[in-house]
Amino acid sequence: MKTTLDLPDELVRRVKMRAVQSDRKLKDMVALLLDAGLRVEQDGAAPAAPPKPLRLRGRGPLTALDIERGIWHGRDSAAAACVSSTPISSPTS
Repeated sequence: MKTTLDLPDELVRRVKMRAVQSDRKLKDMVALLLDAGLRVEQDGAAPAAPPKPLRLRGRGPLTALDIERGIWHGRDSAAAACVSSTPISSPTS
């Protein structure tokens, strides 16, 4: 059955990315995600709410650079990356 939906651009982009990553057509991915969502609803399990953004004292939310610093330094938490504001040099330099 054909239908027309008015969806947010960001949502469509995310669904398209999933479709490409799993080598599926967009219409097949939309059907798969709708079906999965309806099955979760029928099973009585509430969908997981997204986590709240992490805020540190005296700072706004973490940026992508903060997270990359945390990963680079091997920390368990990206919040530890906020301690240093100096640029990170690569291990080859």
